[in-house]
Amino acid sequence: MSTAQRDGYRIDLNGLRGLAVALVVAFHLQLKGATGGFIGVDVFFVLSGYLMTQMVWRRMEEGRFHYGDYLARRAARIWPALAVLVSGLLLAGLLWLPPFDLLRIAEQGVATLLFVSNHHFLASSGYITHAGDSLWLLHTWSLSVEWQFYMLYPLLLFLLTRWVPVARRRVVAMAGVAVLLLASFAWHLLLARQAAESGFFLLPARVWELLAGALVALLVQGRPAAGASGRAGLVSYLGLALVLGGALLMAAARVRSVGAGAWLVLPVLGTAMVLWADADNRLLRLGVLQRLGLWSYAIYLWHWPLIIGMRLTDYPQEHPLATTVAIGLASVLLGWASHALVERPLMRRGAGSLRVIAAPLATMVVAGASVGVVLSTAGLPVRQPGHSDSHAAYWASVRARYFPDACSNYKKPLQEIKPCRIDKGTPARALVIGDSHAEHYYAWFVTHSPGSVDFYTAAECPPVPHWRRTQPGYHCAAYSAEAWRKAQQEPYDTVVVAARWATIGLAGAPYCHERGAGVCSVPATLSAKQQAVLDEMRAAIVATLARGKTVVLVDSAAESTLRVADRVAREQFWYGQVRLSLPVSALHAQTDWMEPLFKGLEATPGFHRVSLRRRLCDARSCRVYDEALKRPIYYDESHFDPLWIEQQADLFARFVKPS
Repeated sequence: MSTAQRDGYRIDLNGLRGLAVALVVAFHLQLKGATGGFIGVDVFFVLSGYLMTQMVWRRMEEGRFHYGDYLARRAARIWPALAVLVSGLLLAGLLWLPPFDLLRIAEQGVATLLFVSNHHFLASSGYITHAGDSLWLLHTWSLSVEWQFYMLYPLLLFLLTRWVPVARRRVVAMAGVAVLLLASFAWHLLLARQAAESGFFLLPARVWELLAGALVALLVQGRPAAGASGRAGLVSYLGLALVLGGALLMAAARVRSVGAGAWLVLPVLGTAMVLWADADNRLLRLGVLQRLGLWSYAIYLWHWPLIIGMRLTDYPQEHPLATTVAIGLASVLLGWASHALVERPLMRRGAGSLRVIAAPLATMVVAGASVGVVLSTAGLPVRQPGHSDSHAAYWASVRARYFPDACSNYKKPLQEIKPCRIDKGTPARALVIGDSHAEHYYAWFVTHSPGSVDFYTAAECPPVPHWRRTQPGYHCAAYSAEAWRKAQQEPYDTVVVAARWATIGLAGAPYCHERGAGVCSVPATLSAKQQAVLDEMRAAIVATLARGKTVVLVDSAAESTLRVADRVAREQFWYGQVRLSLPVSALHAQTDWMEPLFKGLEATPGFHRVSLRRRLCDARSCRVYDEALKRPIYYDESHFDPLWIEQQADLFARFVKPS
């Protein structure tokens, strides 16, 4: 027996579990230097593929594999803690949250209990569809991927080996798994560039990681324990270095979890090396990693809802360090409690699939019934004062007035980006360019513009020339070039330019500056980056003004860390009034770097600055709720409510006079 094992129990494997969950929690807590911690999920995938292959292959070879018994034992491991999580969230929502929030938990709970939450969250991914304070079960996408693998994998092994002589089955299985692994990896790389969200959430593009673990399990099947050899120990430490080094490298390179692509080879290969070595890795034997590994499943389940719950309060802003520590400790405590009180008691061993699955199935039935009650009553609105919930009506009014989905140019290549015209029966003499922070003025132009207006926008692409967003799926540099070409060369009299300037001017999304053909570099400092952005904007505006055009540059308004409309509804439910406001200091921190551009052009004929700051902010704070309209000013973190923006009748009035 390897020194990495105790009675067949892989100590190093359990240590990897502990490391993986620590990486994921650190990533979700946004700890400094932990932005590559998302690879913990990839480590879990490799481990799952390895363990499932060991379990299934051995029984198949011995002729005693039973699919029903296999799924029952997987259910006994997975279902109880998951059902308790969903039931617990529904109970907390019943006691604390307004009907629309409770309904969201139930909707996500259905997808989670059916193990299709990866499809559910993929369908709601994209721009202006996410909400960091309402995706309570987002993290369960990985459990859905694993369960889908659990169901299909034994069938795959059966088909690969059914008609193969016994002596050749393992070789044939390894070959088949390797082919599928390469095909899935190729598909993952393709989607990382063209449809990164699908590559992130869906099994076909993720199964290569599980198959990597499967391939290792088949490779070492029947091999004598190698843990005492120096070579095995070296491989184990090198594998661990690849996992940790990969996380650090991805953090340094600002690689995002969605669209990570080939970067994921590092943690996958590193985990495979540790599994192959089966060695006495002293780092993975550390007591803290062993405990975290033992409780890793429940820690993973509970840490994310704790983070979401804290986001609904003011504590993360007022006490960031204490909040982080509290979430970390609570995650570990709940992990221990779930393991001791739920997982171990309900993982009954013994003969008979029904005996194994009875208690886990009961927990799922209770959770499913709870979800059904909430769904059938639309979130139990009887808890709401007046027994009515206006939240759904509010969102219906937003959708009716907001920028049309048919006009959305989110992540579209240049040839697919089309202008969206507000047709007033005249030629369009005004052009609006920018990202979604230009689109949220659409309702104003629909209501107040006497003439036709063209919107040529691309969400998440501030129109700064020669700046390329380096994440997969974006075509920002091409969009910006075409937007300014239209502004300067087509017969528009007025060009309105609006964007979330912090996207490109702060340390947020990754951009590089195109200085020549094929050369795109990242400025060495933030100040250098900001100056280069301002220089490009100034040049584009001056060139447009030189064509005799009027240029209206819109500055940024305050932003929230929460979806404002939801927070307003919660505060009305909790307190009977709206308390939320935004500190004006945060606005200045995000936007003051733009001031030299405005000041440098303010005396230039044809240039105008439009701002909503004086309407929203005083010396200390910015309001987010309009008492006269009884309506939020923002519908999410930073986009204006369309009905509110309609009421600002004079905003662009002097620039859109009749032709």
